[in-house]
Amino acid sequence: MNDEMWTFARFEPGQSFGTVTIPLDAERVAGWAAIYGAPQGDAAPDGLIVAGMMEAYIRAIQPRPKGNVHAAQKLAFSGAACRIGEEVVYHVSVLSAEEKRGRNWVGFGIRAEAGGRDLLRGEILSIWAA
Repeated sequence: MNDEMWTFARFEPGQSFGTVTIPLDAERVAGWAAIYGAPQGDAAPDGLIVAGMMEAYIRAIQPRPKGNVHAAQKLAFSGAACRIGEEVVYHVSVLSAEEKRGRNWVGFGIRAEAGGRDLLRGEILSIWAA
């Protein structure tokens, strides 16, 4: 693991942070159920996939400076089903990095898949602090 802080100057469009694998195991589903109620059947709720997207982003880009702002996110679900018990693989990359109005804007792309099926394509737009 690289201990160098992720500053704005280090981001390049097209840059990959690799993958983060998150199992939809009993522990994760129990945590979800404690907040939102038990999922119906064996289908994983879309929100659980989105929560994994946020976790993958946090885990993939470490360490980060304090003071970043989550400015926006976009989600596009493929419609493919994901089952509880499957592992979801999240691919994290940089889509854009630009300075606008004195702020550092970074767009991150996240693609989620399970069993070779695309589940979600998302974008996280951050105002990067340093």
